Amino acid sequence: MRFRLNGQEVYASTGGRDPVVGRPWIIFIHGSGSSHLVWGQQSRSFAYKDYNVLALDFPGHNLSSGVPLSYVETQSAWLISAMNHLKIEKATLVGHSQGGLVALYTGASYASRVTSMVFVATAAAIPVSDMLISSAETTQSKAKEVMTALGHGPDAHHFENSVPGFSNIGSGLRTMDLNVENALLQDLKACAAFEGGLELAGKVKCPTLCVLAGKDKMTPLKFGKKLAEALPENELHVLEKAGHAIPVERPHELNKLVRDFLAN
Repeated sequence: MRFRLNGQEVYASTGGRDPVVGRPWIIFIHGSGSSHLVWGQQSRSFAYKDYNVLALDFPGHNLSSGVPLSYVETQSAWLISAMNHLKIEKATLVGHSQGGLVALYTGASYASRVTSMVFVATAAAIPVSDMLISSAETTQSKAKEVMTALGHGPDAHHFENSVPGFSNIGSGLRTMDLNVENALLQDLKACAAFEGGLELAGKVKCPTLCVLAGKDKMTPLKFGKKLAEALPENELHVLEKAGHAIPVERPHELNKLVRDFLAN
């Protein structure tokens, strides 16, 4: 799906299905340096099973034009603007990594627009080292390599993928290459600037699910558990052998957890 928002073209995957009036909406929110591509196995699964799906590219990411947004708060406002444009009254939000921060802020600040939320390999805060930000400014290829290496668990480094013929590492690098030049840098700065996540979590009124990774080197498990503890009505699942890139490393497990959560 392509549409124009604030004079810029926006791309969102619908999982290959047109929206159906009366079906619930589920919106997938990508993380730093990523795009709708990370949700390939989620968007199609849910679109073909009773949901209207939207996996958006933020401005400057993959097929969406424009300048990357500099703050989680402005990313959240942009998300609400996209929902308004498409006349989506309420939706379940599923956020991976930085996308989880966007979902968290949206759920706390625009509660009437959110039915439920799923937090995937994320936390209430995602600190970013000055070294990684500096690398993204001066040597993007190195920053992408570091992000991809740390962002995948041991299985993914051995080329295991639920889609035959695909490399998780290679796909991760290619996904970042499809964005505008400074997208990764702006995303990392947005994560570093985000504060008050635990307080926001306490304000969330909808049901939530946290799916965390035992081998996560980007948002270590202990920080994800702090988010889970702060959410008032939360269900927690830990995929012990997964790395940070749960949507592509453990798509079938994630899909089942989300589907069971929504069914309840």
